[in-house]
Amino acid sequence: MRAYAQFVSGDDHMRLGAIFSLPATWRQRARFRAELRADIRDRPDFLHDIGIGLYEAHAEASRFFWEPWLLKRR
Repeated sequence: MRAYAQFVSGDDHMRLGAIFSLPATWRQRARFRAELRADIRDRPDFLHDIGIGLYEAHAEASRFFWEPWLLKRR
């Protein structure tokens, strides 16, 4: 029983939560970068209006889904 109690400690629950939320995070990043690529193509003036340069937008849009955001502010 003691070994089981050590296995399901609070830290393990946090790790499991992080592991299970990872695909959702990756989906968010992929969706954000796809929208950014569409904005680069269709509305470059919009990016300028919100203070994002084309170079920054291209750099962010070319990142892989597992790489953290550089432009997105929460």
